[in-house]
Amino acid sequence: MRNIFKSISIAVAAVAVISTSAIADEICYNLCLSCRNTERAENCDKIESTCNCPFVIDSARSKNMGVELRKRKLVDDLVAGCTKAICARTLTFQDGYYKGIEKGNTTLTRFELIAKSGEAEQKAMGMLPRAVKAVNATIDSLTRRRSLLPIAPMSMECTERCNDCATPPKEEPKMTPADSLRAATAAKAAAATQPAAAPVDTAALAKARADSIAKADSSRKAFCRITETSCQCKAHADNTLELIALDKEIAAKNAIADSLVKIKSELLREDMARAIADSVQARCNVQGMCRFTVTYTSKEVALLEMHATEEKPVAAPAPVETAAPAEPVKTAKSAPADTAKPEAKPAEAPVAAAEPQAPAAEACPQDSANKDAKEEKKDERIFYKVTEVMYGNFGEHSYYAKDIGRIRNLEEETGHEAALIYLLRWYFYDGGAISIGLGASYHYKSFTYEFKPEEKYDIYYHNIGADIPISFRLGVPVIPVVKPFISQTFHFHKPIFEVYKIETPPENEEDEDAMKALMNNFIDLGMFDDIRHRFNGAKELSFSVWLGFGLQITRHFSVEYQMNFGTASSGHAHKFDPDESWRIVVDLAW
Repeated sequence: MRNIFKSISIAVAAVAVISTSAIADEICYNLCLSCRNTERAENCDKIESTCNCPFVIDSARSKNMGVELRKRKLVDDLVAGCTKAICARTLTFQDGYYKGIEKGNTTLTRFELIAKSGEAEQKAMGMLPRAVKAVNATIDSLTRRRSLLPIAPMSMECTERCNDCATPPKEEPKMTPADSLRAATAAKAAAATQPAAAPVDTAALAKARADSIAKADSSRKAFCRITETSCQCKAHADNTLELIALDKEIAAKNAIADSLVKIKSELLREDMARAIADSVQARCNVQGMCRFTVTYTSKEVALLEMHATEEKPVAAPAPVETAAPAEPVKTAKSAPADTAKPEAKPAEAPVAAAEPQAPAAEACPQDSANKDAKEEKKDERIFYKVTEVMYGNFGEHSYYAKDIGRIRNLEEETGHEAALIYLLRWYFYDGGAISIGLGASYHYKSFTYEFKPEEKYDIYYHNIGADIPISFRLGVPVIPVVKPFISQTFHFHKPIFEVYKIETPPENEEDEDAMKALMNNFIDLGMFDDIRHRFNGAKELSFSVWLGFGLQITRHFSVEYQMNFGTASSGHAHKFDPDESWRIVVDLAW
């Protein structure tokens, strides 16, 4: 019986200890932390022995370490998990530990999102990351310490005396055995040439020398003691070393501050994400499941809104579907007037429940699936407007001058053309398109006509015309971004306005007057050395075929090189040479 009562008492005590362990641990942890301060209370020894402070603090640190590691994972997910301007994310915690992140819905309207994101951006521009603040505070404290550290400078006399005392006295050189031998030999030679004298007491001389050295040392030590007392040499030397060490530390901290400023935006985003993680962690530091939805900006990671998220009721629609067919069975057996009233209530309930869910899908426009679908549809559209810039070279060996007819077999010098064309383009598959457009072109040509070896004429013209290109493009469909392609372009060119000039070689006035008198009835000689212009007639029209090879970078930019495969023209103003014609074409589509 005694053993039974003993077992019962032990069980009751164990249950009491287990039920109060959580409260006791929290109380002991707070008391143990208070006893870790510099000012210990009188009962700290009793608290440490009763609560077993080392064990309590170590266990709390191990749990906090796991929470801290998961919180760092949450910070990384917040920073890297948002790819749009504003994001809404649902954070899940289990027993106080972060578990995962997923897309969520915000309760803010579009206007509130725009307004709060603007305020967050303005606020973030004036904020400094914690790391930059810490370094700046350290530099500021070191600078203030350096301003208070220097002591009064020494006088010139004290400086010289301190330097003398700091310099060790010079030691007399010791004689080597060879030096002693040479000195003895010299002494014997001197004694042989001089008359004999009384022997010298070498021991007395050595003693006198030692006494003089000791006296000099004692005098130096006394001098240095007086110098230290009056000038404080050691204090000044230590002060100089401390100033040098402070300067080195300030320089190192400034280098760290400069490097942190370069990554200020990244550090600030981590601080803001850390603040969001701390705020959610404080609310979810409970047992069981905890879910919060946060809305924040991607650029600054600034919190715009946060609210608790509950699990969506999955089985709610099932009773509505099963109850609808069950009611008519009952109405067949009972009065219809009694069953009509209960049917109206369940019919209204789904409508009322569905109405608040409609804005939730559109609450966060940046993360909604509808906008993603619209963006994908926009990327896959088939119609584009294109601005085309073209530069090239064209060949022409004959030219029609209005007053004298066609001039053939000209020596070609330069032939430049440039055009600006507006196109409409349709894609019939990922790499294939058809385009048609309208634009304006500019031609410049310069010839040399050799009438005689000593008589050459220079001909040049500027021409402005209208162009209508029709092109087909075939590209490789499996390549996603940079896509090679070939193209076939049919180009219609209509010259509109032209300025030309024929320059004659210099002649003597007598020859020129004779030529004018002879040919006055045949041609208008006033055209030479004079700039003329003309509007080309409708009969002047050219048609050319071009083969191109190029690269398309997405559907918004492409570059190609075109070769001429043939040119035909009506009229006789211009006859182009396909062998010497090429173009470089750049397209910008939107």
